Amino acid sequence: MDIEELRRATPAIGNVVHFNAASSGLVPVQVLSAMVAHLEAEAGLAPHEAGVASVPAREGVRAEVAALIGAQPSEVAFAEGSSQAWNAAFAALPELQPGDRVLVGRHEWGGNVFTLMQACARRGARLEVIPAGPDGRSDPGALSAMLDDRVRLIVMTWMPAHCGIAEPVAEVGRIARAAGVPYFLDAAQALGVVPVDVTALGCDVLAAPGRKGLRGPKGSGILYVRQDFLERLTPGGLNVRAASWTGTAPELRADAGRFESNECAPAGILGLGAAVRLAAELGVAALAERSFGKAASLRGALRAVPGVRLREEGLAESHITTFTHVALSPAEVMQRLADQRITVNAVPAAYGPLVDLPQAGVIRASVSYLTTEEEIGHLAEALSGI
Repeated sequence: MDIEELRRATPAIGNVVHFNAASSGLVPVQVLSAMVAHLEAEAGLAPHEAGVASVPAREGVRAEVAALIGAQPSEVAFAEGSSQAWNAAFAALPELQPGDRVLVGRHEWGGNVFTLMQACARRGARLEVIPAGPDGRSDPGALSAMLDDRVRLIVMTWMPAHCGIAEPVAEVGRIARAAGVPYFLDAAQALGVVPVDVTALGCDVLAAPGRKGLRGPKGSGILYVRQDFLERLTPGGLNVRAASWTGTAPELRADAGRFESNECAPAGILGLGAAVRLAAELGVAALAERSFGKAASLRGALRAVPGVRLREEGLAESHITTFTHVALSPAEVMQRLADQRITVNAVPAAYGPLVDLPQAGVIRASVSYLTTEEEIGHLAEALSGI
């Protein structure tokens, strides 16, 4: 892996010191070129005709996404992002009934939690948080003890957006499959950062965006639905791509395409394909090793900065590190670093509503495989200066 070559092929390098990969990765030239080529085709031909001409290439992207996550192409749908994909799958489940139970990890993404709370309140169901073990992660043993015939769904976020840990998602998957309970997995911070194998994970549904670890375009994402689980999901809204006409009634597609819209943005899908090919070429396991190494190095550097209070200790299990400052709010730290062209993110409490985050939130610094030791030193020096 030639990091310097990869950095030279990333237009934003040199304009920003990037510690916000958990929000969006820096777009490589391969992604930019794929998108521009299609937009030029739309301008030079016509958007509809250019879209029709791109169908074989887009189906190739579907196959490449499937290969990256260990799925079949028929199990992959394109989406606008992780939240849209997750919400579409959840809305397609049979409606909850009074007394039903939904079990959720304590580090669940805020948007998913809000959707679950609303649905449970509307239908008289119960949302219950899986207890944490001593390490702060969801406890698989506690999950097993919670199961009964009223549990309708288990929901987990693999790598939280508000802290640098990883949930025991494969173990949860084994428990869910053994109990026959549907299992939804949010892989927003994991896809492109660590290897993903949906069979090993045991999930029925997985959602992720293209813009984070994969370094794909904003507005792109994937939804995986296990083929055997697909028939249990009926999308709430249909279109002429999701269903065909039998002459008497609409007939849903037999694959995950039932979740897609006929009004898609081909440039985004083709850009996503370029990002997936780059990740596959480099090897996601190698990307994870380098990213985790840089996360560990970042934590070591931040630990020595006066006024900074790290929130994670031990081995890096994510590309994310979070901290607070003794004198400044997360928003103030983010702005002062931005003034020096250094990007971090001020993460609000809404990102992790089931954990005890400070009311003002935390500061999140997230590395990628492009991060260098020089950049880590630059961030530590800038923090010391403020």
